[in-house]
Parts: sequence; structure tokens; C-alpha cells
Amino acid sequence: MAKKALLKLLEEAHKLLEEAHTIILLTHQNPDIDGLSCMLSFKLLFPQKRVFPIVEKIPENASFLHGYQSLIKPEVVPDSLEVDLIVLFDASCERRIDERIKAKIKQTRSAIVFDHHQKEDCESLFQGKTYWIVDPQEASTSSLFYRFLKRAKIPLTPQVAENLLAGIYYDTGSFRYENVRGDLFKVAYDLMKLGARPSYIAQTLYENIPLSQVKFLKLVLERVEFLKDGAFALSYLTWEDFQRLGGEESLNDLAGYLRSIKGVILSALVKEVGKNLIKVSLRSKAPFEALRIARIFNGGGHKYACGFSIEGISLSEFLKTFKKTLESLP
Repeated sequence: MAKKALLKLLEEAHKLLEEAHTIILLTHQNPDIDGLSCMLSFKLLFPQKRVFPIVEKIPENASFLHGYQSLIKPEVVPDSLEVDLIVLFDASCERRIDERIKAKIKQTRSAIVFDHHQKEDCESLFQGKTYWIVDPQEASTSSLFYRFLKRAKIPLTPQVAENLLAGIYYDTGSFRYENVRGDLFKVAYDLMKLGARPSYIAQTLYENIPLSQVKFLKLVLERVEFLKDGAFALSYLTWEDFQRLGGEESLNDLAGYLRSIKGVILSALVKEVGKNLIKVSLRSKAPFEALRIARIFNGGGHKYACGFSIEGISLSEFLKTFKKTLESLP
């Protein structure tokens, strides 16, 4: 997009935010730190507005984020609520939004989408005009949202700065992933000057692991299978595992852990999250793009961190099919 057109888009989106009174905030299914940090930052920045940050589940690993207690589930939102604006963070396709949440937002006039994923080919869920602030070159939606706030000259509190730095930290794997650009460190530095504490974020994210997470990791490692002469690592979790140890919101990035194994360029964690409902997390090392596998199954995400869901198939049947797909890749 040309710079002039982008500036006009940002100005229009900012004006829309200023004029809206009742606003619903959304992110994708199975929300992560990046999307949640943006939602909670928005809520903190506009206390004078009626803001509803809706998630279908509230991950316990996000409890350190400022404003965490303001997250609500869709059943709390009245059906008669008249909404001026929807702001969607970290997703750009209606397939990424939980069905219970979709039912609450059919009549919304306008929407703003902040996202850093590859744009998907799908119909818009929103009825009115949508402002697409999407940049796949950004390391995270938190960094994209920060640049928007800075350009709009909206002052950030230490709490907002810390939330946004947490989103950046999480989505870059502590600045280890391929999506990190040089100017991102300037963004991190700016957020630190505003009061964000990187050591607190790192300790909370990576040195505060619940016992259930350790038990999940034990199962994943016990079941790991290596394909393509060790280049692909595949493991799985069953519905019974989740029933015994906790829901999917208890998980951190276990697929990323498998990717860290020497010689592995692609990792896949298959999760049976319901009866005949499978979710798969894919991670890869450059230049091998996991996204091309996700798209085979109508999924999406980043080039090297993505996933997909599939219904109507048992875990055992899917594993057989999925292994054949992986083995057939060149």
C-alpha cells in the first residue's frame, strides 16, 4: 500500500475509534498473548468507552497481563447490545473467530482489523465498512498496534507498554524467530522507556510453568515420532489427556519445543480437543514453510508458525492420513 493511502487509512481508523462509544474487541480462537495483549491494552487506553473484550476461553498463562480480569466470555454479552465498532486483533478471517462470538456481532456497522498474518481468502464477517490494517512484515500484532498508537499520538501508560512488549516477546519467541526486524528492538526500547519490564515478562512467560504443562510435555515427548529421516517431528495429545490434565488453554507452545530438536525442520502437534475434532499446531525452521501444509487443510497463520482444524475424523484416522501427507512432501 502506498504511504499516502496508508496514512489516510490510519487517520480514518483513528477517527472511527474516537467516535465509537460501544466497542467489541475480538481475537482468534484459542487466544494467545499477542492478541490478548492488544485487546487488554485497548481496554486500558479507552476507559471512558463501553469496551467488551470477548474470548471463548481465558488462558491461564495470560493472567499476568494488565487488565486480565476484564476479559469476558460471549454469554456475558447481551444479545440486544447495540455495537458501534468491532476491533479484531491478530486475525483477519471469520473462520478464525469462535462460533459463539460470531452470533454477537452480526449487526455491527464498522470494523477495524489489526493483523500481521498472511491475508487469507475468505468472506468478511462484518456488515459495515472494514478498515484493514494488516502487515505480514510485522513481527506481531502488538508491534503493529503500537505503531498505530504512536502515529495517532495516543499516550501509553506503563501497563499498556508492558502488555504490548509481552505480545512482541511471545510472538517472536523472545526475539528468536525469523519475523524479527532491526527496528523491532527500537520498539522494545521505546516500550521499556515507557515502563515495560522485560525481565518480568520473560520470567512470567517461561519460568512460571504449571505442573499440568510439564505433564503435557512429558506425554508429547513420549509419543514423538520422527519422519523424513528425522526432519519432521510429530506428536499428539488425546481427548482423554485434556480431560485428565486440563483444557487446551493449559498448553503453551509445545510444537515449538519439538521444533527446537536438532535436525528437525518441521514439528506438528496434533490435539484431539473434542469428539472427532482435531487441531494441529505447525512450526518450522526457515526456509521450510509450514504454512503450505496448513493450507492443504484450509488452515492459516505465519509462514513458520501456523495451524488448522479438522472435524468429522477420529484421531487415529487423522494421524494415518496426516503421516502420509507429510511423507509425500518433497
